[in-house]
Amino acid sequence: MKNTISIFIISIITAFLVYFINNTYELSKDYENTYIKYSKTKTLNNNMQNEVGNLVNTFMSILLNTKNKTIKDKIDYKKQLNNIKQNIKTNIIYITSLLFITMLLYFILNQTIVLSFLYIQSMVFLIYGLISPIFLMYVTQEFASSLVILQFESNSIISSIQKLFDQNNYFVGGIILLFSIVFPILKTIISFLALHIKNINLLSKLSVISGNLAKLSMTDVFVLSIFLVYLSPKNTGMIKTELQVGFLLFFTYVIISLFIAILNKNKTKN
Repeated sequence: MKNTISIFIISIITAFLVYFINNTYELSKDYENTYIKYSKTKTLNNNMQNEVGNLVNTFMSILLNTKNKTIKDKIDYKKQLNNIKQNIKTNIIYITSLLFITMLLYFILNQTIVLSFLYIQSMVFLIYGLISPIFLMYVTQEFASSLVILQFESNSIISSIQKLFDQNNYFVGGIILLFSIVFPILKTIISFLALHIKNINLLSKLSVISGNLAKLSMTDVFVLSIFLVYLSPKNTGMIKTELQVGFLLFFTYVIISLFIAILNKNKTKN
C-alpha cells in the first residue's frame, strides 16, 4: 500500500514537473524568436530608413505647419520579451518547488521509488538543458541616438556542438559532446539499472562502472564552464550576453546528480 501511494504521489509531481519544464522550454524558444524579430527591427538599414522617414516628416510638418509624427516600432517587442521572462521566472519557481518537494519525499516515502523518479527527473532536466537556448549574444551600436543591433546569435548546447564541428573545431566540440551528453546519459542509465537489478554479479559490475563514472561527476560543471568561456564573449559596451533557460536546466541536472550520488553513498553505507 505504501509503495502504491509513493508511486501515485511522485508520479503526479513528476508529471507537473515535466509540464512546467516543457512549458519553460517553449517560452525560451518564444523568447528567442521574439528577440530575432526585435533584432531585425533594429538593423542599421531599418534605423536609417526610420531616420530618413523622421526627417521627411519633420520637413513636411514645418512646411505644412502640422504636428510632427515620428516613426516608431509598430510592435512593442521589449514588452513582449519582459512578459516572457516573467513567465519563465514563474515557471522556474514552480519547478524548484516541485523538485524540493521530491527531495523531501525521499525521507518520507519509499526511498527506492523516489530515487527512481529522481533519476527520471534528472534525465528530463538533462534533455531539455541540452536542447534549450543556453545563452544569447548580441552586438549593439549607437546610431543617431538610437540602438542598432549589428549581430544576434542564440545557441543551445546541441547547436553549439554542431557549430563547433562545422568550424572543424573537433577537440572542443568533442569534449563538450563527451562530458555534457555521453557521460551524463551513461551515468544516469547505469545508476538507475544498478538500483533495481538484483543479480549480484551484474550488480557488482554495474557498481564498478557507476563508481568510475561518479568520479567524473564534476566534469559536468567543468565542461559547462569551458563551454561558456569558449563560446560567450565578455560583456563590453558593444557586446552583451544573456544566460538562458538551458543553462539553468543543465545546472539543475548537475545538482540533482550530486544529490543522488550522496543518497546512494549513504544508502550503501547503511
